[in-house]
Amino acid sequence: MSFDPIARFYDADHGLITEDIPFYLAFAEEIGGPVLDLGAGTARLALAFAEAGYDVTGIDSAAAMLEIGRRKIAAAGLADHITLMEGDFTDFEVEPRFALACCGFNGFLHLIEEEDQLRALHCWRRRLLPGGVLLLDVENPSLGRLAAADGSLELARQWTDAATGDQVTMFYASQVSFADQVHEVTMLYDEVGTDGLLRRTSTRIPTRILFRRELALLLAMAGYVEVEFYGDYDRSPWDPESPRLLAAAFTPER
Repeated sequence: MSFDPIARFYDADHGLITEDIPFYLAFAEEIGGPVLDLGAGTARLALAFAEAGYDVTGIDSAAAMLEIGRRKIAAAGLADHITLMEGDFTDFEVEPRFALACCGFNGFLHLIEEEDQLRALHCWRRRLLPGGVLLLDVENPSLGRLAAADGSLELARQWTDAATGDQVTMFYASQVSFADQVHEVTMLYDEVGTDGLLRRTSTRIPTRILFRRELALLLAMAGYVEVEFYGDYDRSPWDPESPRLLAAAFTPER
């Protein structure tokens, strides 16, 4: 799986998300910086942190996503406050250590196997200062919605590409394996250019179906000493019907 083929489409869609930003900035005000952005993509969260005055290091494996992020950072005049690295976010070295790390909007769900999840969580804990905090934001599984996923193609949204003027239509189809706890989404992006031709770009993105008790166990196994769970970005308590599964995991003080 690579996000490179759909980088500009992803940014035009997910780059518009803002509802989670106050959640992250509130923790930054409490914990301080510097900040580590895990799965930084096109630098959506990194820009928000830097605009609030924090130094940020972001890591992502998709070169095309990072290139878009670098252009946005340069345009915002924040290159002195944000460093973007290309690499595997489950296993990397970087100095100095960070007060706060975040893996935003389902990024952690791209790790399907337990060994990959644990390798990432161990790595991220080592990158944090004593008493540092890891923030994870994943979708809270809705069993009814997942059970209804039958592979049918659905219209997601339409927009005009700001750079080319092309009309873009996004479709998606979902399939679920409950035995493997995997939700696979096929994304199709149809562009109609000024020449009238239709061009299609597609990708398949598998994500892990992850439950609260399972996430709590993974974090404990990786050495985090305390975890707070929330059900939405207003830090309301988690319950089975919550839209999000948000975790604030604390590293040992010493």
